[in-house]
Amino acid sequence: MFNVGQKVVLVDDKWPESVKELYLQLPVLDTVYVVRAVRVGVRADELIMDMRRVLEQSILLTGIYNPTNKLGVEAGFAASRFRSLEELKTQAVKEEEALV
Repeated sequence: MFNVGQKVVLVDDKWPESVKELYLQLPVLDTVYVVRAVRVGVRADELIMDMRRVLEQSILLTGIYNPTNKLGVEAGFAASRFRSLEELKTQAVKEEEALV
């Protein structure tokens, strides 16, 4: 979905309380970030709530750093909460053209 170095924008900032407790820093809605790592992740909110493991793409962001677990792995963010900056720009142009 995303690549290292790609610019992304947070489009979903509705964080469950369990996530707010785990992270020291969270991304801000409508802010542009650069992807610093891409990997498979486990949704922390679902893991804590009902112990189900839901795997999805997880990203780390330049400028946002959180503590690592006992294995030295930093918790990432679900890629589904982000859109690429290019995708959003293209969408905005199409919407503007539709109005004209």
